[in-house]
Amino acid sequence: MNILLITQLFPYTAEVSYTSGALREFAEEWGNMGHFVKVLRPHYGYEKEAFPDKPVFKIGNNLDVEFIKPLRIPLIKLNFYSQRKALKKIPFKPDVIICHQYNSYFTFHTLARKFKVPLVIGIHMSDIRISKNRFHHWHQERIFKQATAFACRSYTYERLFQQQFPAFSDRTFVALSGLPERYLKLDNTSKKLSGKFEIVTVSSLIKRKQIDKIIKALTLLPSNINWNFSIIGSGDEEEKLKNQAQHLNLSDNVKFCGQYNRDDVIRNLLKSDIFILPSYDETLGLAYLEAMACGCITIGSENEGIDGIIVDGENGFLCDPFDDRSISIKLLEAVTLKPEHLNNILENVKKTIRNFSIRQKSKEYLDHVNTLIK
Repeated sequence: MNILLITQLFPYTAEVSYTSGALREFAEEWGNMGHFVKVLRPHYGYEKEAFPDKPVFKIGNNLDVEFIKPLRIPLIKLNFYSQRKALKKIPFKPDVIICHQYNSYFTFHTLARKFKVPLVIGIHMSDIRISKNRFHHWHQERIFKQATAFACRSYTYERLFQQQFPAFSDRTFVALSGLPERYLKLDNTSKKLSGKFEIVTVSSLIKRKQIDKIIKALTLLPSNINWNFSIIGSGDEEEKLKNQAQHLNLSDNVKFCGQYNRDDVIRNLLKSDIFILPSYDETLGLAYLEAMACGCITIGSENEGIDGIIVDGENGFLCDPFDDRSISIKLLEAVTLKPEHLNNILENVKKTIRNFSIRQKSKEYLDHVNTLIK
């Protein structure tokens, strides 16, 4: 199959794999399966990173990536992409065009009509959010009528998409992220949840990740519970969070680790007991899956991307990310688990995560596409 993938959610170089890693890993696996994949990566004026010095590169087998630069009209903040120039960059007649994130399908959905091939649209948190605007909803609906299928990136976002656009409910499928096989075979049997608890989060330090609420919740734990909290990641909120920890006299217990590469993240998760990230507007988040693969008791947010993979009280915990008390309660539940309940959760985590290899999820994605096309 010849696959044309158009998305802004793609790394800047062949070497960088973790940032925007989920779609990259889908594309890599499709190439490994023998499909030919061309990625067109639009570059927008509001992005922090400049247009890359090497806008064309290859990744693995059968996967070509090309950044495309628009004509920019700063006065009216308009990015214009020439369809004719885009067509010249496509080395084959695609069998399917897959667009992830609204900028991509707003601009390039017409290519499916030009090639007379099916259009698959990936649905993320941002697509649901903008659909609440009446004009965007109308615009999306016009484009969605041309789509053959909708790849919803979590169970929650499939449900919300079907509520917002009921006319397309029979064209949806869930396209979940996965992990490399090596992360599903880790020795994660040394969890104790006794003595001093090692609590961790892995996240960009931005407001919607709500690391400040975790720090606040930790202060509400009973005084007889000892803990360390490691924050892996960096971002705009870092200084504010450091000041919060200092103000609460938690500097000895809260460690800011900075940015780690993926293997270092895994090594730290293996040494941790509890992973917590009460973020909102979260499409899925590979960090949750990685934490589960490392045997952490994982606390995520209800009605967000991890909801449906984590079932509250069975293989982890779900809190209300907008309720400070809910975050505190779930954290307390995790640190006071009875041994039998702890063992049940960890056993259920193993059963859940074994079905989340990126190879399996990539195959499922294309199987759904082929079924809906037929």
